[in-house]
Amino acid sequence: SADAPPSMGRMERRGRGRPRHPGILTPAERRVLDALREGGTNAEIAERLGIGAETVKTHISTMLSKLDLPDRQRLAAWREPPRERRRRWLFAPLAVPFPLKVAGGVAGGAVAVAAIVVAVVLTLPRDPEPADDAPGATVPATATATTMATPIVDGTIAISADAGQTCAIYESGEISCWGSLASAHAGPLPGKYRWVGVNGGEVCAIRQSGRLVCWGGFSRWNFGEEPSAAYRSAAWLLDFIVCALRETGEVDCWDGGPRPLETAEPGGNYQPPYRSLVGSGSFLCGLRETGEADCWGSSDPEGALDPPPGVWRSLSVGRAHVCGLRETGEVRCWGSNEHGQTRAPAGNYRMVSAGATHTCALRESGELACWGLTEYGPPDIPAGRFRSVTAGSFRTCALRESGELFCWGLNDQGQVDAPAGRFRPSVAMAPSHTCAVRETGEIACWGSATEAAIAPPPTPLRATAVTLGEWFICALRESGEVLCWGGEEKGEGAFGIHEPPDGKFHAISAIQSGVCAIRESGEIVCWGRTGPWDMRAMEPLPGGEPPPGRYRSLSAGGGHFCAIRESGEITCWGNSEEGQTDAPPGRFRIVSAGAAHSCAIRESGEIACWGNSEEGRTDAPPGRFRTVSAGAAHSCAIRKSGEAVCWGRSSRGLLDVPVANEPGYRFRFRSVATGNATTCAIHESGAVLCWGDEAGETDDLARLRFRSLSASFANQYCGITERGLVHCWADRSTASPNVPDEPDLR
Repeated sequence: SADAPPSMGRMERRGRGRPRHPGILTPAERRVLDALREGGTNAEIAERLGIGAETVKTHISTMLSKLDLPDRQRLAAWREPPRERRRRWLFAPLAVPFPLKVAGGVAGGAVAVAAIVVAVVLTLPRDPEPADDAPGATVPATATATTMATPIVDGTIAISADAGQTCAIYESGEISCWGSLASAHAGPLPGKYRWVGVNGGEVCAIRQSGRLVCWGGFSRWNFGEEPSAAYRSAAWLLDFIVCALRETGEVDCWDGGPRPLETAEPGGNYQPPYRSLVGSGSFLCGLRETGEADCWGSSDPEGALDPPPGVWRSLSVGRAHVCGLRETGEVRCWGSNEHGQTRAPAGNYRMVSAGATHTCALRESGELACWGLTEYGPPDIPAGRFRSVTAGSFRTCALRESGELFCWGLNDQGQVDAPAGRFRPSVAMAPSHTCAVRETGEIACWGSATEAAIAPPPTPLRATAVTLGEWFICALRESGEVLCWGGEEKGEGAFGIHEPPDGKFHAISAIQSGVCAIRESGEIVCWGRTGPWDMRAMEPLPGGEPPPGRYRSLSAGGGHFCAIRESGEITCWGNSEEGQTDAPPGRFRIVSAGAAHSCAIRESGEIACWGNSEEGRTDAPPGRFRTVSAGAAHSCAIRKSGEAVCWGRSSRGLLDVPVANEPGYRFRFRSVATGNATTCAIHESGAVLCWGDEAGETDDLARLRFRSLSASFANQYCGITERGLVHCWADRSTASPNVPDEPDLR
């Protein structure tokens, strides 16, 4: 075919059938065997090689039969006689009919130093085949914005990290993002994805359909017209430039400013089609279908744009140098050699990873070799046998064959203090934190607390309710069990936040450092700091227990709780300095506890408020209402007609409910959640609208559809999407009041 590399053409002209091979194993079997020795499932190996999982399975079965070996472990330990290996090297250049290694999939590094942001990107198979353990879906490997590309996990999960944000793709194809910058903007956009790359507050991702989408704090991405091409992967460069590799092998680039970038100007070095793309701060390198490498860009950092001739298995880029793994197993590097980072020692290797000013590679024996600037490393390279290595910005992590992760280098934020346990070969590094995927599929992160203020849930979380404390989040799973996460760096773990009681619950609500929930039986149980607390003994004092009885709903305020009994009466407990616990008599169906006041809807539909009455906080409007939310100093409610109305503190635009652009049209809402300086409500379409002086100018949030919302008095919000997923954001990402002029909001 027209896309076939030259080596395929030569093989076809030899005649029908497969050409004879001088050794016991064919070149394709050797490549699978090399990948098997690196470790991983059939799906992982398939993704790294760019072939199908069933093909990997067939090759392994054939090799076991040929060599009369009992299992994969014996096969990985088997070594060919030296004579056959020499023949293999001689004939290797003739056997490159398809991608041998995903470029960067076995190694890849990138660095962010000062203002330099480096990204590494992996290739994807042109026709991905279903993985053994995930029928019908193949998710590609991903790249990080500041370190090496992270390999695929079981063909279904990938992670990417930069300062202030980490994103992960789960088995379902859905993305979850967390960290201080993730909570400052809306996203991810709904959909199923196969690649994600993070650059500070900006995220670009490729859907399973191949469409490229981006979101973040800038939200000014200019693709010209919406990209209609299907893409395999992408790379971040300086100045928020993103470049993407088409399925057809060409490269497109855009920036976050006013124009798309011309990709027809890379000069003679740009010779697509490419099967993989890797990027540094100011240049790109592509691996052709034939295995040759090209590099091009706006600058040439000390010869980095001049790769040596020959056929390559994979490429990895550092700050100003590039390293490649040849088909023979030799490592060659080029570009800046200021610290000796291009002087690769002799030998045969199975992967290479280029860091900022150093490089590490994994020998065929499984031993490590590192060179370049290693002043932050240990006196000696760690001994033993390893499955993978990741060289980042002044630090390195390597995965032992036993599954333990060993990291060394710069540790000013604890970013090399990897937790105990067994991990998969999937590591993402940001300047001050590191994340990795455990063998169980859960994600572990460590390092700077400021970069991960809101920690990730262990798995993609489907829930029926979510609530926020000051530094943590708790969700009520669809199973009825409670899961809490975040706040470890703020000491929330000392209050037992992350240890909810066993059992099933139907309601949950959190205050600053504590949580209460209603069991299915109707009793309330609390944990954490929900009442008087002995800070010296770190244990609760008497007086904070919830009243006994059976309840049907619950709400937490600034320091008090209110709950509706099965009889419809309200009982409140906790801080009562402003009278916020003095609930009026009667039967109610909804209650909401604010910072120092409370509001509830009677069975008749009318609202009653009590507690701090300053600025009209308890002056509820007349009429019949569907729901109510009490905030820090204001409240909002939804009338039976769907109209939103607010009262209380009038500063910061808190009472300025958004109006439609079209005269005579009124927005209709389902529910509302009030924070401190902002309010968010769910439109009848399921979209979220927010107002207040902290409401931002982006409209990304309006693309999501929600069932319910929850707010904290720190203007952080979480919601349950229509798909049952937990999605959180902060005030600066909320939607503009005038966004809903789109047809789907009418």
